[in-house]
Amino acid sequence: MNIIQINGIKGILFLIGAGICLVAGFVVFPGLVLKLGWNYLSAMTGLIPSIGLIQGVLLWGIVIVSYFTFKKKGFFVEFRSANCLTKAEMDEVMHKIRMDQNASIISKSIMRANRLEQELKKEIENNIDKNIEKDNTEIK
Repeated sequence: MNIIQINGIKGILFLIGAGICLVAGFVVFPGLVLKLGWNYLSAMTGLIPSIGLIQGVLLWGIVIVSYFTFKKKGFFVEFRSANCLTKAEMDEVMHKIRMDQNASIISKSIMRANRLEQELKKEIENNIDKNIEKDNTEIK
């Protein structure tokens, strides 16, 4: 079980930077390459107008959507009704659901135990500080 924890402003800035890099690498750069290719064909033939970066990104989106729409392997989402499932398939699905629920319960328990441990440490530290202050006042 992986837990992502963002700590402070540095974590938020890192998350924003990572998001910008992902968008630049997977959306803007291929759009730029398609724009340059399109404009090269435009200059060579003179039959089509040149395009800008935004149109290149939109062209990239059209290429990706077309690829996933017309590929032969299948679709992103597959719809089947429950009565098409065999008893073994239904048992397997229910088993996976139960395992996910158990994993969720375990992760919640671990997070609660960690939170309680931190609270206990703070309480112990506060008690130690109070005892030290009490001892200091008694000594004076």
